[in-house]
Amino acid sequence: MTALVPDTLQGAIIVSVIDFFLSFIIISGIGIVLSCFPLLNRAALFFKAAPKAAHGKKATHASQAAPAEKKADAETLDNIAAIAAAVFVVMDGAPHRILNIQPSQRSASWSTEGRIAQHGSHTVR
Repeated sequence: MTALVPDTLQGAIIVSVIDFFLSFIIISGIGIVLSCFPLLNRAALFFKAAPKAAHGKKATHASQAAPAEKKADAETLDNIAAIAAAVFVVMDGAPHRILNIQPSQRSASWSTEGRIAQHGSHTVR
């Protein structure tokens, strides 16, 4: 059986030239795959933005349906907007509902007060 590439210096040079050109093809393929990553990021942002828009509509609808018992001052409304925005960012656009926002009656920090409220809502065996 005769070899396709001879086992000589000339055969080694032929294999090296073929490898050289094939490496360009493989590197180009890798470049094409890597250039698709920004497109994947855009697609992910597009699909991720759709639930956020729907969630914003739900929140607007819920706020319009709830009756206003008393008018709050501008500072309170700003605080509520800031809290709602922070919850929205932390939840990464996942559906959520803020049940109650009220001023703190204790002098403890908000984290301590949250722990007290959490542990107070559970019964101990």
